[in-house]
Amino acid sequence: MNLHCSWRDIMSDAARRLADAGVEGAARDVRLLLAQALEIEAVEVILRETDAIDPVKLTVFERLIARRLSGEPVSRIRGWREFYGRRFTVTPDVLDPRPETELLVAEGLKRLAPGGRVLDLGVGSGCILVSVLAEREDASGVGIDMSPAALGVAHANAEALGVGGRARFVERSFADAQGEWFDLALSNPPYISRADVETLAPDVRDHDPAMALSPGDDALLAYRQILAGLNAWLRPEGWLGVEVGIGQSSDLAQLMAVADLGEITVFDDLAGIPRAVFGRRRG
Repeated sequence: MNLHCSWRDIMSDAARRLADAGVEGAARDVRLLLAQALEIEAVEVILRETDAIDPVKLTVFERLIARRLSGEPVSRIRGWREFYGRRFTVTPDVLDPRPETELLVAEGLKRLAPGGRVLDLGVGSGCILVSVLAEREDASGVGIDMSPAALGVAHANAEALGVGGRARFVERSFADAQGEWFDLALSNPPYISRADVETLAPDVRDHDPAMALSPGDDALLAYRQILAGLNAWLRPEGWLGVEVGIGQSSDLAQLMAVADLGEITVFDDLAGIPRAVFGRRRG
């Protein structure tokens, strides 16, 4: 390629290189990375495809493509991910928010009482708690995490999205969540067994924090810890909602039943995969 080409030519060549390297959605990634290089929104790229090449911007773009070719996810390259219609900063200290986790937010909002308090167990980037609070101006909440660095990211996202005054972030484990009462608790905990971590896609395995992916040999450990302590922080008739991995929904529903939760319901994501399980503490 040379500077007499258009951005359309540059994009086509980059998409071919990514596709040849086995990157899924190569054309989409190229569009997002060109938008990053040109400092525009992705929807504006189509308006710039026939523009003359800016050599400085081309250098920036090629560096971004090289990072994607190395296996780094687009969200890590850009430093942010859109989630529930808002832009969240992501760093190497937090799990990269996934679209399927939006289901947890949507179903949680349906169950949040007026003026309710929300607990996010394993808050990470803050995408779950902050999204709920942004949708519900009457709500407040607390996010807990064992990672001080993750708590810093969550706090920054809360401030940037205008809910910092209604959110607190506390360094605490699932097993030590007591001390306050909540109407709704949500969690996307680590749920991949240690043995299965190596089977994950490289852009997940090599870039998401290990502690956010796996609780160890027992993939259900985090859920067991949450359910063991919920009577100390979930109000009677309050709701617990958790994200689950593929094939785990039945196990979670059974664990919730053993913990004496009622109205247990499993929700599928857009791909038809059971992805969230909700249960209600009895009154």
